[in-house]
Order: sequence, then structure tokens, then C-alpha cells
Amino acid sequence: MTPLPFSLVLVSIFTHAYWNYLIKSSKNKHAFTSLSKLVEVTIFAIPALYVLSTTEFRIEFFLLILVAASITFLNYFFLASAYKYGDLSLVYPVSRSSIIFLPIMAYYFIDERIDTTGGIAIFTILLGTFVMHMESLSFQGIKTIIKSISNRGSLYAILAALTVAGYTLWDKISISKIEPFLYFYLYTLIVAILYSSLTFIKFKKNMLKKEWELNRGRIIQVGFFNSFTYILTLTALAMSKATYVGGVRQLSIVVGAFLGYKLLGEDMSLPKITGIIISLVGGSLVYLAK
Repeated sequence: MTPLPFSLVLVSIFTHAYWNYLIKSSKNKHAFTSLSKLVEVTIFAIPALYVLSTTEFRIEFFLLILVAASITFLNYFFLASAYKYGDLSLVYPVSRSSIIFLPIMAYYFIDERIDTTGGIAIFTILLGTFVMHMESLSFQGIKTIIKSISNRGSLYAILAALTVAGYTLWDKISISKIEPFLYFYLYTLIVAILYSSLTFIKFKKNMLKKEWELNRGRIIQVGFFNSFTYILTLTALAMSKATYVGGVRQLSIVVGAFLGYKLLGEDMSLPKITGIIISLVGGSLVYLAK
């Protein structure tokens, strides 16, 4: 993986982990997320209108945008649900484990191949995520994984990981046909409308108002950093393989686990520390892959 896309993804993992921490620390996860999406499309409306005015927009682009919006909507729903039931330091690594699915999906849908070093890197990252779920570094600790997977937070996190693999691959295909920022903004706009509509139906107006009053600053930050983070990722996707971009993004588990431990008082056990180190080694190996 060449230095520029690798560096872009490295920056994005810090901002991504940060806005996930902000969602986890909110009171009403779904209300917070929907409000952040409305803020996001508002912040980037003027740049999007400018790009739209200077870009040839064809009718077939709507299909690309609608599919992306559908997958992304599901990701936000599963992610918010996962944080409702699970700790940041556990949910975040699982939800970022798109590489469980991405290499196979990329091979079959876009004929993307990875070399031996890349394969070792992906396996190492998966191993690290596996270890993080163990209660102890022993055979007995392996049994805890079944228990963890049965937890609603982990199940939602796995579904979130699947949608991440889906939209990463779809984005790789789409940005070869449509201007990346415009593509991202338009499907984000659709997601914001869908998510907010469902949230406004489910929750009372005063509940949404209360969430805004309690977390206005954090909601605005999530709105900005979400787009900023994925614009970096889309740029990297245009220059590198989807599997490798997804693999490096896995390094964000280190930041997510640290934030959960340091700021939310979550447990940082020996298996979690060991799993983080293993995943970090695997993510670093991606840099050497071709």
C-alpha cells in the first residue's frame, strides 16, 4: 500500500474513533445520531451545491447513490443499537471488523486480489479482534466468545461490520463513475432524511429537543467529523485496494478501546490489550502489502 492512501486512512481512524466515542457518550443514541446527520448535511450543503453546479450529473448516478444510502442507513441503525447494549471498547472493534467479509466480497465482485503479506495482515487483524473477546488468555477464555456473540450489542456490531464491508466495496465501484464528494454528500442527505423521519416518529419532540440541548456541541462535532473522515477514506479508496483500506481502518480499534477505557471507565483486560497489540501489528503489515 503506497504512503499517501495509507496516511489518509491513518488520519481517518482517529477522527472515526472520536465521533464513535461521542455517540456512545450520548443519552439517546438514535436521537443523537439522527440529529448529527441533519447537522452534517447542513454543514456541507454549500460545498455540495458548488460541486453539483460544476459536475455533469447523469440519471444513472441515482442508482449508485440510493444503494449507498440504503447500506449506510443500515450501518447507522446497527451501530447506534450496538452502543445501546454494549461497551465502546467491545462494540467498536467488532463493528470495525469489515475485513471478516471484505476480502471475499472484493474477490467475487471486483476481482480484487491481495498478496501473501496482505493475507497475513488480514488474518492477524482478525486474530486480534478474536482475542479481544476472550475473558482470559486460555482455552477456557475461548468459550467466552460464544457468550459475547450472543450479547445483543455484539450481534448488532457484527451486522454493522457487514454493512461497512458492503458500503466500502460499493463506494470503490461508485467513485470510479461519479465525483467522490458529491456522491458521498447525496447519499448522506438521503440517509439523514430517512433516519430523521424514523426518529421523529419514534420519539417525542421534547425528547429530541432535550438531546440537542444536552449534546449540541457533540452533535455538531459528529456531523463534521463523519463527513471529514469518510472523505479521507474515499480518497484512499480511489488510490488503493478496498481490502487494504478496510484493513488499515481496523487500527481505529486501538483509539476506540483507549477512549472507552480512559473517558468512559470501561474495562481494559489483558485479552483486550493483547488483542489490540495483535491487531496493530496486522494493520501495520498492510503497509507492506501489494
